Amino acid sequence: MNYRKDIYEKVKFMLKDNSEVNINCSKIARQYGCDRRTVSNAVNAVKNNLSPPKVNRPRKTDGFELIIEEKVKTGAPAIAIYNYLKNHHRYTGSYTTIKDYIHNLNLEKQKQAVIRFETNPGIQAQVDWKESLKFKTKDGDMIKFNVFLLILGFSRTKFLCVTETRDLQTVEECLVKAFKYIGGVPHEILFDNMRSIIDKARTQYNDPVFNDAFSMFSADCGFVPKACVAYRPETKGKVEVTAKLMNRLKVYSGDIIDFDDIKRITAELNEQINSEKCQATGKPPLELLDIEKPYLIKTDLDILTGYFKETVTRKVSIESLISYEGRKYSVPPKYIGKYVDIEDEGTGFNISYKGHFIRHWDKTSKITNFNRQDYMEIAKCSSLRRLSNDEIAAIAERNLEIYDKL
Repeated sequence: MNYRKDIYEKVKFMLKDNSEVNINCSKIARQYGCDRRTVSNAVNAVKNNLSPPKVNRPRKTDGFELIIEEKVKTGAPAIAIYNYLKNHHRYTGSYTTIKDYIHNLNLEKQKQAVIRFETNPGIQAQVDWKESLKFKTKDGDMIKFNVFLLILGFSRTKFLCVTETRDLQTVEECLVKAFKYIGGVPHEILFDNMRSIIDKARTQYNDPVFNDAFSMFSADCGFVPKACVAYRPETKGKVEVTAKLMNRLKVYSGDIIDFDDIKRITAELNEQINSEKCQATGKPPLELLDIEKPYLIKTDLDILTGYFKETVTRKVSIESLISYEGRKYSVPPKYIGKYVDIEDEGTGFNISYKGHFIRHWDKTSKITNFNRQDYMEIAKCSSLRRLSNDEIAAIAERNLEIYDKL
């Protein structure tokens, strides 16, 4: 209801002794230079005991709105914008006023993003990274990793993948894993301006330039790559929401054993969040994925294996062991404390150090796997070194027989 505070106060005074007094709205309107309906609204407000209208006082940010919003797009923090306005535009308000204005501005943009990116089944997915997470192991070591995030626009089905790098090959590998998980390929995928796949970022005035290698990969997969406008994170709102879910991983820092432990926990979280009811849709993502799957592109993903090989890095423990897929495998003790590369070949994997081949291991079901020569070298470096070679060999053979039975 539209009424003015000054008119409200006058009407309230006129009716304070007798609420049945007949108010001449036209006369008061002429006195205050307003429409008679404004006076009529004030009369109704007083008679119905409505509160007086708030006075719209000038705000310290009045006149600075466009400048603030442009600076926010550059990614500048509130304190920098405050100092800029004070030094160059004679702003007289406080830093808190600027900070609150930016906070409310971001909230409004987030609300807009939820509406903006409602999509039909199979049309769009969004991709981003949760970068440079650091977890402590039970032994006190620090493991640094990233989490690749993909979310389908319609069903909100999420795919999370732990990685050690964020290069082009890793992006392509994660995408193929995501396509296998969701059962097809979205028609378009919206990316943040990732340097590994984009040569020139998209801006308000320029289209993005994806590098040739990724353009060829996306064409083979069948999707159209798109990029959000730089400095506008609200254009990828669904992924930003998913990034918040990654905070649920942090509780495990200090309880993990190795990198494979992080992968296992993340996979479990992936299934959990896809089985939980989504606030936006009111249904679990996996339930809506059944509706979305028929609209996804059916691509033979096996033909894409030539784009990459599975290569990961592991630190050799003090026991001269590396952990891979929940099992431990030995390497020569000279590599203790060093990081070796693992190239997966399906039923087995190769281990190398700085390009030099060390050994091939076939994958096994045993928890710990020792090469006999490795074990002999480890024993010679241990407290057994004072024994003769024959004695060390006998002890090594006995211990290895025990490991073989585990």
